[in-house]
Amino acid sequence: MRKLVCISLLFVAHFISAQKSSHLEGQLNISLADESIEGVFTLSNLPVNTQTLSFKLNEHIKVKTIELNGDRIASSKVPQNCEDCLIYTVIVGCAVVITPQSELRITTEGKIKKVDDPKEVKKYKGELVYSNGILRAGTRNKWYPEVMKRNSNAAEYLDPFNYTYAITANCEDCQSIYIGKGEPKPSGSLFENTRVEGDMILLAGNLNFQKGKYANYINVDADKIPELEERFARTRGYLENITQVDDPNSKIVYAQAESPIYGNEVVYNTVLNTTKNVNPNKIDITIEEDEAYYFLANAFKPEDNLDKMLLQSLAKYVKLKYIEESNPQQYEKLTSYVQGQAVASTQNTRESTNQPELQALLITPEQFLDMEKEIGKDKMAVFIQDVFKNLRSGKRSMQVLVDSMSGIENPSEYLEKIEQDFITQFEMRATAPQGEEVLSGLD
Repeated sequence: MRKLVCISLLFVAHFISAQKSSHLEGQLNISLADESIEGVFTLSNLPVNTQTLSFKLNEHIKVKTIELNGDRIASSKVPQNCEDCLIYTVIVGCAVVITPQSELRITTEGKIKKVDDPKEVKKYKGELVYSNGILRAGTRNKWYPEVMKRNSNAAEYLDPFNYTYAITANCEDCQSIYIGKGEPKPSGSLFENTRVEGDMILLAGNLNFQKGKYANYINVDADKIPELEERFARTRGYLENITQVDDPNSKIVYAQAESPIYGNEVVYNTVLNTTKNVNPNKIDITIEEDEAYYFLANAFKPEDNLDKMLLQSLAKYVKLKYIEESNPQQYEKLTSYVQGQAVASTQNTRESTNQPELQALLITPEQFLDMEKEIGKDKMAVFIQDVFKNLRSGKRSMQVLVDSMSGIENPSEYLEKIEQDFITQFEMRATAPQGEEVLSGLD
């Protein structure tokens, strides 16, 4: 009976089609001597018809022109909930809308700020920092147009807008340039990514690159790398062990960019440390949900929203399991909290409203913990292993759940209820109408 119910819902899930990712084509020109940065960015594959589109950009980078399909259009700009940046809203007339076939071209010019003397910090006002021979621009700097959605706080958390990208970067007075992932390259190189993998950090200048087993390193002394490698072995090694996926082409980059201007960041693909000393303590936070999710997305390549949402749920649970292994005391505090927040999703709840009130995740951490409490840690570990095994075989999200749950022998009545809750949540997500957010539903 369990199997038949699940299989019938698979057909519903498959009606959710994968949407082509939005793409950012860029031409970037940097001059350290002139302390300038110029860009031409073309956004394509915009997936939703709309008459407005908003994006964030550093307040020290000016928008020269915005063109829609070759025609110049107007925009407004306001400082709003955006650290050191402005929010531009493109305004389109009633007769013209942004469609999936549209191309939006944004031309920019801006200044970077050279700051080597700590006394100059007081004069820093959010510029892109050039310090000790390195220009750095992280996610807070908004060095490229970052599209945002309506209700942005929730939208960016649940479904952040990220691009595939192809950016050609020029800097004649730079030793090399690094954008997003991979290795630093010389001026004139193309930086591209055909997978949506989160924010891009930009580094340019004197960049010395070294490869490691679990991560690669920019401007890190050779004698400091073993300690960093040992810490990355805990986080990156944990992800590889639990998923049984080892991808040497998707290593994290740890970049040491000393600066009197604080700007430490940890995003998927890059750990940026701007303090004077190498800091291995920053490595442990690379197991946060973003890092775990993007590792899973890169390994298992979600085809639709259900696939993506299952990976988001697994990423949160994987983080909890890592904390349990590395910091049991913190784990006890976290699990006590999330289990106290647990609210089961039932069919009655779904039928009591005209429109489903969907959870933020497909399966919440407290539901996974509830399942673990019912079957025990050993069986739960086997279940999670089966989930990743089924993902590796290429199965879609709902089939993964069906097959992995079916592998649990002698299920209790309560476990069958948990399974039915999972099925109901899959069904709700599969049949839910599209939201009203700008450019929602990105791959």
